[in-house]
Amino acid sequence: MEKLAEILDTFLIADIHSEDVIQRYAEIDAFSQGKLPNQKVTFSAKNMGKNDLWIAATAAVLSATLLTTDHDFSHLQDHFLQIERINH
Repeated sequence: MEKLAEILDTFLIADIHSEDVIQRYAEIDAFSQGKLPNQKVTFSAKNMGKNDLWIAATAAVLSATLLTTDHDFSHLQDHFLQIERINH
């Protein structure tokens, strides 16, 4: 348990209740649905899972690269954040 506590102490804890994260969540959701004003999309509307939206919004606000094993975030590449896909 001590080792686990040490490891957890090294993690960045992001506040998803910040105005910046909430605003980015709404923007990414609207963009994914093709409903963000002044943003033309080249893909079909996507219904992102709520947890994926929180993950993407938080990564975008922190300017963090999002690591993923799937394509659920691909449409956000270069629009909101950088994504690195890991083959599993």
